[in-house]
Amino acid sequence: MKLRRARQDLDHINSWILLTVTAATIVTGLIAHLWDLHGFVWHIYFGYAMIASVVVHVCLNMQQLLVYSSFRFRRGARAMTGKPRPRPGEPQPVGAGSMARALLLSRRGLIGVAVGGVGGYLLGQGVVRASPSLARGEDLGLVYHQWSSDPGLVDAVGALANWGRQPSLYKNYDGAPRVFLPEPLFDGGLSTEATITRRHSSRAYAQRSMTAQELARVLWLSSGLLPDGRRTHPSSGALYPIETYVVVHNVEGVEPGVYHYGIEHHELRLLRAGDYREYVVAHGLNQDFLGSCAAVVYLSLIFQRMRFKYGERGYRYGVIEAGHIGQNIYLAATSIGLGACAVGAYDDRGINDLLGIDGVEEISVYLLSLGNV
Repeated sequence: MKLRRARQDLDHINSWILLTVTAATIVTGLIAHLWDLHGFVWHIYFGYAMIASVVVHVCLNMQQLLVYSSFRFRRGARAMTGKPRPRPGEPQPVGAGSMARALLLSRRGLIGVAVGGVGGYLLGQGVVRASPSLARGEDLGLVYHQWSSDPGLVDAVGALANWGRQPSLYKNYDGAPRVFLPEPLFDGGLSTEATITRRHSSRAYAQRSMTAQELARVLWLSSGLLPDGRRTHPSSGALYPIETYVVVHNVEGVEPGVYHYGIEHHELRLLRAGDYREYVVAHGLNQDFLGSCAAVVYLSLIFQRMRFKYGERGYRYGVIEAGHIGQNIYLAATSIGLGACAVGAYDDRGINDLLGIDGVEEISVYLLSLGNV
């Protein structure tokens, strides 16, 4: 009797464990799929079919589970002697053969298996996206756009996936030499209408230096920090994945070199000292104006600042934000008589090396020349 009771307890405890593990399997399965941790589609289909079948089976037996649990807690730890008398609502032992026949041959069992299989297949169709097949010479940009455009159930359950933690909104170079920028002055300058209509790409620069005040104004208006914590450009979710670097060629009061713009304190941090005009031109695909301007502004994208919330679509939002900042640079420069020119054609690896970024978690996405015209 004790052995039978122990087997019965173990059977019911195992059912609850199975229910818990099933729920965990669903969540981890979705995460594994969203991260593309496996590419065997049939495994996903059969896995979801199995999960749905198990859930249906447990639901069909939920009343028995609840009744038994209530009975066992009510009974407590009292020992039973002799043959126990059946009580109302108490589940009775079922033989292995009878249970198998009940599960496999009863209408309820057959319906449960059928519904579970169909439900699992439909769930798999709604959740699973087949990996894109890439033909030789196919446009990878178009493939990415289509892949990240799926608005189906994947996006709905994407929030369940752990895309990592949110990193800091500020990148700091503690210990690097600091150059404090002057507070930007906003007196004078063209009107908004005049600035927009006069904006154009300038590739011919006068051989005279910019002032630190001019550089400070352009940097702050393009991506500066406002008193309330916002910035001067829009950002999806206010996550601000773009970092700003400046290669100084000819700016009064600022030594030539590679700098990071620290928006938190409106300052520059020196990463590399020296004249990098030849390097910038060479890795800018020999566009000479990148060496004759006063400074080159580089924009980089830190993926994780967007990825933890938006997943695959985070890259889209990041490059859109770089465009916002680029336009701000154009307008800020034009408003005070400076010229600017956006560049998208450059050697990514060479520029990443210049900025000291890995090209994987942080990549260069945009650069703009800046100077007097």
